[in-house]
Amino acid sequence: MAFSRELRLRLAAHDISFGEFIHLEKLWYEDGLNQTEISRRVGVETGSSTTTLDRLEKRGFVRRVRNGDDRRNINVYLNASGAKLQEKLLGCAKTVNLIARQGLTERDILAFFKMMEKIASNLEKTGEKPTSRRLAMHNKRPTVRPGRNSATPTKDSHARI
Repeated sequence: MAFSRELRLRLAAHDISFGEFIHLEKLWYEDGLNQTEISRRVGVETGSSTTTLDRLEKRGFVRRVRNGDDRRNINVYLNASGAKLQEKLLGCAKTVNLIARQGLTERDILAFFKMMEKIASNLEKTGEKPTSRRLAMHNKRPTVRPGRNSATPTKDSHARI
């Protein structure tokens, strides 16, 4: 959360939201993607991606062109002003990365990313949709201990995490 907050603040100084940055980043590396593919790569619903692309288009950073081979597809291309943001905005991300990595060795960083890849892989492999039982457990309120004013998780509630 701290990493995300810091990056969002630095992007906001350039009047760019995190969502806009992620969409632009995909186009910096592969200009001309269709809207559906951008949504998939960003990891958001098509409707949310369309809203972000609308904002980027209105600001003159991208343009949409109906695909000549398949008129159902709309490809998104960077305008010069959107391409010009690349160095500045990737610089924001690089700065936040450098701050976050202070005091860590290269070995620490590689181990962290290896663990995160494994965690992500494990979660992606499940392919499960949440069951009502799992949702009920997730939404269960923490146990309130007698004599306390606020809900405080018990040792047992941490075991579920």
